[in-house]
Amino acid sequence: MAEVRLPLSITYDTKGLTPIGDVITALQAAEIAIEDAVSLLPSLLPGVHIENSSINVRSLSQESPLRELFALTLIVAFQDDLKTEIPPMIEKLFDIRISEQYDSIVTVATMIVLFYGAALLKDAAVKTLENGALRRQVDALLAQMSEATGMSEERVRAIFDAKYSKPGPVKRLAKAVRGFFVPTQREGGVSVIFDRNRVHRDVIREVPYPQEFKDKEDFEKYTPKYGATLEIHAQDKDKINTGWAAVPRGITDRRLRMKLVEPVMAPDLWNRDHVTADIIVVSKLTADGYVPSEIQITKILD
Repeated sequence: MAEVRLPLSITYDTKGLTPIGDVITALQAAEIAIEDAVSLLPSLLPGVHIENSSINVRSLSQESPLRELFALTLIVAFQDDLKTEIPPMIEKLFDIRISEQYDSIVTVATMIVLFYGAALLKDAAVKTLENGALRRQVDALLAQMSEATGMSEERVRAIFDAKYSKPGPVKRLAKAVRGFFVPTQREGGVSVIFDRNRVHRDVIREVPYPQEFKDKEDFEKYTPKYGATLEIHAQDKDKINTGWAAVPRGITDRRLRMKLVEPVMAPDLWNRDHVTADIIVVSKLTADGYVPSEIQITKILD
């Protein structure tokens, strides 16, 4: 086993004093995000096991800007057959002093937790998937994690999807997002710096405010699927813009409600039994996980 000690710095680019209540809320939210990030490390680093972890606040500055410096200690174990390979990997991935451009894998994982959650809540708030600055931030972080671990971006995304596939973890994630961004949202969405990685205002301003989802229980998930084959049932084709339904092959055998998103119009589907299209699959969160409930057609491909 090895003991790994990591600093994690979070700076809110605030201009005035941050209320004590906001500081406490943000610290508690950061703790949740860091804990979730640590719990994901064994999946991101196969063969590595986290035997124990502790998070402490090393320093805190409430004045402009708000700075939080955490001290994270990990007790790391690894499989016997990987002992000669894992320690150099641990050193490479965790040592943030390697270069000015390199960020700790824990920092990146924590950022993914927070912005993955923010994007999930934004989609649920606006009832669709928007490819804005927040979504691009998540994609960039997933790419960074992919490069650090050697996993594909699809595999990294699947790990986070699996983590947040049940009501309990999703509600915990929503609590972290709700609290973490309070100091920046109080000042209209100022940038936040994680170690050396600055997240700019255009991303932060897309994070939904707590009142947009504080009472929400049905956290829908919006997943893009490109080139999907849809089987349209005859009885649906006469219902103009409402009442459409189809079976998305390879996604589910169930017939799902179908919504047409501009520029797709009803005449594009008339007299057609099958279409190939880019779609967004809307899934409802149930006790058993996410279940597809609706299709949004964004583009007809044939």
